[in-house]
This record gives sequence, C-alpha cells and structure tokens, in this order.
Amino acid sequence: MTANFDSIEEVLKDIKTTTIVDCPLVPVVIPDVGLNTYTTLDTFGNMVKLKVPKRGVIVSATYYDLDYEGLQMNLHIFNHLITQIAPEAAWAPSDGDILNLVTRLAFVSFDSHTNSYTSEITNIGKAYTAHEGLFYIQAQCVGAQDMASAAVYPRYQLQIQSFDPDFKES
Repeated sequence: MTANFDSIEEVLKDIKTTTIVDCPLVPVVIPDVGLNTYTTLDTFGNMVKLKVPKRGVIVSATYYDLDYEGLQMNLHIFNHLITQIAPEAAWAPSDGDILNLVTRLAFVSFDSHTNSYTSEITNIGKAYTAHEGLFYIQAQCVGAQDMASAAVYPRYQLQIQSFDPDFKES
C-alpha cells in the first residue's frame, strides 16, 4: 500500500495545482455565420481555433444566443485541425477527421432574458489532451437558424479545469 500512496503523492506534486480557466476569457463569436437561413443539421459558420490548456477537463460551457432563436446548437470539439466544411453545408466530417473528436456539446435547454437566450451545460467532466494547446470547434445548428444581423451572432465560452501549469488565459 505504501508504494501506491507514494506514487499518488508523486503525481500530485507533478500536477501541482489545478485551476478553472475560461476559454476564451471573453465569449468567442462564431465567425462567418452570415445572414442566411440555415437548415437543420447544417454546419453553422466557420471553425474556431481556440487556445486551451494542453491537458484538462471540460467542466462546463455557456452558449449565448443573442438573436433569440432558442434552437439547439451543437459544438463539435476536435484536438487537431480538421477539414473545414462550408457554412450551410451538411455536417459530414470525414472518417479521418472524426478520429480527432474530443466531444460534442449539445445546447438544448435555454433560459430567456427577454431579448436573448443563454444555454449552459454543467458537470461535463470530459478529460482531454490537446498537444498543440488548441481546440478546433465547429458549430452545427439543429433547427432552422435565421440571423438578423452580425451584431447578434452567437457566442460561446468553455470553462476548463487546467492541468497545464504553463497555460495562461487570454
């Protein structure tokens, strides 16, 4: 038993401390959404390259629906760059790309704030490694989205328990 406790203590010393970090520090806008009407299961906007700790656990995530749509939105998170699927095209990643999938976050329940919605996913608990310190995130709409203007493009933010002592929020 002592050897096991020594090993655990060694690992804990190597990890040092963990912290919860926001990735990014300010919610990121889904780029290049456009003012088109998206149909069900389309790729929504373009991929976001997001700086994250190289090792961590996705703890929670928040989706900001400023256009007051209230429709399910998926975020597909990859730990390596995948082939960009054009906005408004059917979500159909290649078999090779799907092998780099970390997780899919499905925002399905929304809280109304009169002019906007938010959706939160808590207690995700998805451990990951991202050797480049990057996630590549592609949004996918599940209902017919119709953006009113660029000012209300949706945003999101991840909260990650970082096991990367070199990571700094930015």
